[in-house]
Amino acid sequence: MALAIGRRRSLLTKFYVALLIAVLPLLLLQQLYVLPAIRQQLRDDRIRAVRQLVEAGHGILQAYEARVRAGELSPREAQHKAAAMLEGLRYANAEYYWINDLETRLVMHPFLPGRIGEDMKGYQDVAGKRVFADIVELARREGEGAVEYLATRPREPQPIPKVSYVKLFAPWGWVLGTGVYVEDIEREVAAVQRRMWVALLSGVALAGLAGVYFSRRVLKPVRSLVDAAGKVARGDLKVTVVTPSHDEVGDLGRAFNAMVGDVQRMLGEMGEVSRATETDARHIHRSAAGLRQAAQDQSKSLRNMTDAVMGMTQELAMGASQAELTARTAEANEQAAREGGAVVRGTGEKMKEIAQVVERSARMVERLTEWSAEVERAVELISDVADQTRVLAVNTAIEAMRAGENGKGFAVVAQEVRKLAEQARTAAERIGTLMKQSQTETEAAAAQMKQGRLKVSEGLALSAETGKALERIVTGAEEIQRRVKDTARAHATQAETGEALTLRIHVLSNQAVESATNVEQITKAVEDLEVRARQLRELVTRFQVCEEVAVSKEDNLA
Repeated sequence: MALAIGRRRSLLTKFYVALLIAVLPLLLLQQLYVLPAIRQQLRDDRIRAVRQLVEAGHGILQAYEARVRAGELSPREAQHKAAAMLEGLRYANAEYYWINDLETRLVMHPFLPGRIGEDMKGYQDVAGKRVFADIVELARREGEGAVEYLATRPREPQPIPKVSYVKLFAPWGWVLGTGVYVEDIEREVAAVQRRMWVALLSGVALAGLAGVYFSRRVLKPVRSLVDAAGKVARGDLKVTVVTPSHDEVGDLGRAFNAMVGDVQRMLGEMGEVSRATETDARHIHRSAAGLRQAAQDQSKSLRNMTDAVMGMTQELAMGASQAELTARTAEANEQAAREGGAVVRGTGEKMKEIAQVVERSARMVERLTEWSAEVERAVELISDVADQTRVLAVNTAIEAMRAGENGKGFAVVAQEVRKLAEQARTAAERIGTLMKQSQTETEAAAAQMKQGRLKVSEGLALSAETGKALERIVTGAEEIQRRVKDTARAHATQAETGEALTLRIHVLSNQAVESATNVEQITKAVEDLEVRARQLRELVTRFQVCEEVAVSKEDNLA
């Protein structure tokens, strides 16, 4: 209320200050221009009037001069009659003519008859102005003109300003003059000034009445608007401004009511949006938490898979080394068989050595068979891991689809993981096929080694057939060498594939960790969003709105 009163007083003050500002130029215009202009105009009018009077008196002198030229009168007679006629003339009750010559001698003056013929050069007014000397100088210089000085009225001792007009009558060397007292001008100026003051004060009074009307008709509705705006500023929107008028103030009040209604509806919508945002943020928070847990589980599974594949790669490398060793052994067996073929006929001891070598080869082939079985089990493990990875990638893609825009990155990662899993499964199946073939060939080699061992035993008894048996041994050793080399190459390829798979799984593991970090950031952002939505809802609830708006908000929520 105090604020509203202060505003009202401020507006009234501004109104009266504006009124004062509007009046001051009028006052200045009156004092500095209008009144001086009126005074000058009245003075000019007086000068024109006395000039006309001087012209009339000058005409009288000219008439007598004409009679002199006509021979009717002598110059002295004409001057005497002309002076007598002018001496008797009066206007404005007591104003008169006087005559002096160019020597400043007084020729005629109705109120100074005792000074006729006297030199008036030293005559001064109360201000020290040499009146007649200035008149003669003006007449000599310009022939006619106005002269201002101080003079006294007859039977009045106080000198007052007077304006006289003089004109030279050259034929006689006379200067004719007459004047008026300017206090008449000042009285007229004062009368005009009084009328102007009356008009100005009347205007100010009317403006004051207009200010009262303005305060009642305009400031009162404005004060109501200010009070209502203060309530709105304090959060109370249950206000309505009564605006019966149809002017700009009424339009302002109606616009204010419309604005309050719009703010109420806007706050209702903001409340709904904040509640919906808070609910959605909680849902997203739960989904992000589940996605984060899935990413962590995926990362853990990928780390386990990496360890398994690294173990498989090491086993494959060892298998390749053993296969290479077996190949070198088979090559040595072949060389030994060839050398034995050259000396077997002559020495049984060499046959025993061959039997021992064959026995060792048989054991190595058996060991190779066992290793092939272990490799087959490792390949089955890779296939199972690839299946689990593919299932995990499908689940991750489903969770990413649920997450919408925030899950696009996870969908791409899941697609890559699924592709890698399918490639790993294909590679594992290929490795299994090769290992089965290798195992079959190894078993065949084992059977041949057993047969060779029998042949060597028989060769000890039947030395006649030793050469042929040795040839079959050499042939079998060559085949074993080729098969073992193929197995070694297959193991090397499997080791390289395992290393590549390990690298891919390591990359996927890093991506899973990064995804978990991103999900953590998303979770933090969603938590912040939930807090912001709650704060917005609390801010909206601070405003008091009308019951209709509150009911409409509840209906919208329902």
